[in-house]
Amino acid sequence: MQRFVVGLTLFLLSFCAQSVEDPWLHLEKAAQAARKLSYKGIFLYQNHQDVRSIEITHLNNGAEEFARIVTLDGKPREALSRGNNMVVFNPSKENVMIQTRQNQSLFPAILPPDIESVKAIYTLRFVDQERVGGREAQIVYLEPRDEYRYLYKLWLDKEYGLILKMSILDHQQKVIEQASFNQIALFSGQDLNWFKPNVDTHKKYIMDDASNNKVSHEKYCTIANLPTGYREVSHVTRMMGNQPHPVHHWIFSDGLSFVSLFVNQIPKGQKSRIGETQVGSSHIFARVMNGNQIMVVGEVPQATIQKISNSIQDIKVH
Repeated sequence: MQRFVVGLTLFLLSFCAQSVEDPWLHLEKAAQAARKLSYKGIFLYQNHQDVRSIEITHLNNGAEEFARIVTLDGKPREALSRGNNMVVFNPSKENVMIQTRQNQSLFPAILPPDIESVKAIYTLRFVDQERVGGREAQIVYLEPRDEYRYLYKLWLDKEYGLILKMSILDHQQKVIEQASFNQIALFSGQDLNWFKPNVDTHKKYIMDDASNNKVSHEKYCTIANLPTGYREVSHVTRMMGNQPHPVHHWIFSDGLSFVSLFVNQIPKGQKSRIGETQVGSSHIFARVMNGNQIMVVGEVPQATIQKISNSIQDIKVH
């Protein structure tokens, strides 16, 4: 009898251990759903006073991802993405400006494919359930472990895991950015006829100066002591506006937020910029170091901007 009781106890303990699900699996499912599912929907995006309705069509054919994003309010604007490459079409009265850029976690694909990086800097908390866009959703909080990031409130589709709604809250619990589907539908077709911009073909297409960008491995700056979790994801040099010297542009990310760092020589006679400002949910910090203008911009807390700016230990002398 004693052996039976011990055996039964071990069996129950084993069963319970297997039945306790890792809550982070829900985040992994959400990260995969945004990239692997094929869906079409309209969501409302709000950032400070900027409110727009956006239509997204996303297809995964098993080998590649395709997406078409159309702004439905205000000035027409479309973006087509294939994998990590994006082309943005900005029509004007006379022409269509074409910009190329790297895709950076656009809603609903705001989570990185590797959730491990998020685990180290956020805690996960489940709360209520709610309907969004006619679908049942589980609400979860991603709460930062330090002062260098904001709080994320996510509504996850209970069936597929797709993020149906997102709110980013500052340290005073104020919503600074939000996106929410008001309609969403999944589809299984492989037709790509929709994957083209709906712009006037009689207008002239003009490429921006992205062709002047070049990936740089030059150690123009020594960067150290970044905020925990942040890493460099890209570095390019390019000519901007009437600047006589190239501008070095770094992008840093912790997997959820992105911060840009710009460094360039200050031309003779040009006034430098110094100080802090906020535009909507973005913080901007400018300072001067060794005759160079340093500018940091990002939708992150002010402490993050300042720490990334101060992470520049040295600048190469020309």
